[in-house]
Amino acid sequence: MTKPGAPRPVVIPHYASVGRDIIISNMKTAGLSRDEYLRLLEKA
Repeated sequence: MTKPGAPRPVVIPHYASVGRDIIISNMKTAGLSRDEYLRLLEKA
């Protein structure tokens, strides 16, 4: 999945639990709002 305008690829670790700081950092990098992130998470 790609998002036009994202400055670099976002890497999502494959852990049982991903820390809040990693999630927030990835959201900022991808330029996603909380609602956009949750919508995409439901699709995954």
